[in-house]
Amino acid sequence: MNSKRPATPTWTKHSNRYRTIPLIRIALSIVLLPWCYILTAKSQLHNLNIRVMLTPDGDAYITETRHMTIDSEGTEVYLVVGNLNGSTVSNLSVTDESGRPYTNIGVWDIHRTRNEKAGKCGIVTKHDGYELCWGLGAEGQRTYITSYVVTNLLRHYTDADGFNYMFVAEGISPQPEHVKLTISRNDGQPFDADSTGMWAFRFYGDISLQDGNIVAETSEPFSTRSAMIVMAKFEHGQFQPSMQADGTFDDMQQQAFEGSDYLDDDNDGDLFFFIFFIFILIALPLIFIAYIIYKWWQRRKVMKDLTWWREAPKGCNLQESNNILNAYRYFTSDYNNLLSACILRLISIGAISIEPQTYKNGNTIHNFVIHPLPDNANQEHMVRMIHNIFRRAAGTDTILEPHELRTWMQRQANQSVVDSFVQNLHTKTSIYQYSGKETHDTVRQLFGLRKYLKEFSLIDERHVSELDLWKDYMIYATLFGIADQVIHDMKKINPEYFNMDKVANQMADDMTLPTIYSTFHTSTSRAWVSKAEREARASGHGGHASFGGGGGFSGGGFGGGVR
Repeated sequence: MNSKRPATPTWTKHSNRYRTIPLIRIALSIVLLPWCYILTAKSQLHNLNIRVMLTPDGDAYITETRHMTIDSEGTEVYLVVGNLNGSTVSNLSVTDESGRPYTNIGVWDIHRTRNEKAGKCGIVTKHDGYELCWGLGAEGQRTYITSYVVTNLLRHYTDADGFNYMFVAEGISPQPEHVKLTISRNDGQPFDADSTGMWAFRFYGDISLQDGNIVAETSEPFSTRSAMIVMAKFEHGQFQPSMQADGTFDDMQQQAFEGSDYLDDDNDGDLFFFIFFIFILIALPLIFIAYIIYKWWQRRKVMKDLTWWREAPKGCNLQESNNILNAYRYFTSDYNNLLSACILRLISIGAISIEPQTYKNGNTIHNFVIHPLPDNANQEHMVRMIHNIFRRAAGTDTILEPHELRTWMQRQANQSVVDSFVQNLHTKTSIYQYSGKETHDTVRQLFGLRKYLKEFSLIDERHVSELDLWKDYMIYATLFGIADQVIHDMKKINPEYFNMDKVANQMADDMTLPTIYSTFHTSTSRAWVSKAEREARASGHGGHASFGGGGGFSGGGFGGGVR
């Protein structure tokens, strides 16, 4: 009797592949899934809304609302409140999204379990302040509303009442995605823009006066170095703080400004505003009328029997010439023509050239090429400053493209250079500077040159020697705002001149120059406006926060969040 052994299954190459791989994948999924969750699941702080109510005596009632995602890690949330310099923290209360008040157990033990801390809150007293703590409770989407009182947050200084306080500590974890701080008076009275100053530090965002409240709000999520420090100043009389601070508010302000992008601001206080209103209401109209009459009379004296002047005014550079022109204008000042004239000066001395470049496809473009500035020490200051900006913006290839100039002037790293340039450009001038005998001849020469260039086409005779002055004529015609007319007249009188003289031809270029002119004018105007905005911020009128600075603050510290 033959016994048959059961058939042994045969595993082919293909059957092995299709049957074992799913088993491996399932096993890996079972093993790795919990670890993937641990690595990706993390507590998050989506939104932090802080409301501060200031009492007349300087205490602050603070309510913080946190919208969070809570995972299984950690046992509690805690706030760091340090550097109090004589202030105290009390009256801690916490509720969650259910509205259920947490039990305040007083002294907090950070070593208790998550279950033991759930539904409870308390305070840890440290040598430099406090930690305000409460239990995490259940996982998921949670909302915690925390209230407490900080005494003497607002203090009395000899020159004003104010504070410099860190409302959100550096190093908080998880880092908030969005923070909004609103500071109000508890009596419901709005803050007045004329008697309130505000500054913000250590975050990307803005601070402003909104509906009578001081509002600071982030525009970007917190980074590892972020915090929220707000400094506010109130004229005496709005509050009656019970704590007298050492020194002046101005001392604290200067300390906070160190390392920030705020500028120093000179403020003459009440006297300035008193004089300002006197001018507006009484004196200014009379002074304005007298000024217009005086300027008309001075212009009449200069223009009377005015004769041609065929060369640049003696002892007067381009910027001084522009100052004279601005002084004799009735209302507005112009600086764009000065910028364009300085660019032509750089071309005339060989510091800039317009050079064609032909590409393989046959297209030819004209490049603005920057060269070393000849006789640098003897060039006028404004010409040197413009050449420096062009040279640095052009980079190593020395070709200056409009977008390079625009980008360079907007870059934060170049702010000090650009600020210095626009400050030197916008010189303050008055007709009184040029109405005396010592400047009379210079003023007459400048306007005589303008008269000569305006009437250029009416002159029949031309000496060959005058061709040497034509480059200067083009520069001053640009300064006077009549370049198109003068160059057109020159080409009618001597059409061969621009073909024979390469530099003169470049100075008359009507394709490349307007693009650089426009870009430079626009970038300079933006830089001037930006500088004015930063000065307004420094005077306490709000604006974007400074990521640096804020030194000398009270409150806050380092740390906080989930642990």
